[in-house]
Amino acid sequence: MTLILTVNWEAISAIGQIVGAIAVVVSLIYVASEVRRNSRATHLAAMRSMHDAFNRWIQQIAQYPDLADVYDRGIHDFESLEGTDRIRFSILMHGAFRNFEEIYHLQAKGHLEEDVWHGWEAVIRDINAYPGVQAWWRLRSHWFSQEFVKFIDQAQQTAGPPRMYREPMEDE
Repeated sequence: MTLILTVNWEAISAIGQIVGAIAVVVSLIYVASEVRRNSRATHLAAMRSMHDAFNRWIQQIAQYPDLADVYDRGIHDFESLEGTDRIRFSILMHGAFRNFEEIYHLQAKGHLEEDVWHGWEAVIRDINAYPGVQAWWRLRSHWFSQEFVKFIDQAQQTAGPPRMYREPMEDE
């Protein structure tokens, strides 16, 4: 006895479409998780790079006492610097502000977590409270992006007295 089965191609096609749809959904979930993971890794790499760049900037000041002296004199009174001291201070400020600009743009593009940004914003505001830094900025702000210039100008306008290095208040 021979049994003849008839194939219902419409049912097979429907099952194939369901399996295909499930495969697409699973693939999209996988791709989304990979994108999230990659995005997090990119954020961490950006933060690490930014921290490393700023640490190198700080280390050069700490490593060379004469550079620390130029930095200290410059943040308080840029106009008093002359010759190579003015150049060295300008190079230091240029490096710091390039780091700050990168940090600012990372934050603006959503690549920094809010609490990390708040820490950096405090550093930026504290450094910008110094009259020598403000004097340098007035001469060199045109080197930076318009959005960053607006941010720094606002930070300098609202800056309190310099307290980054625990300078005493006038009444202390």
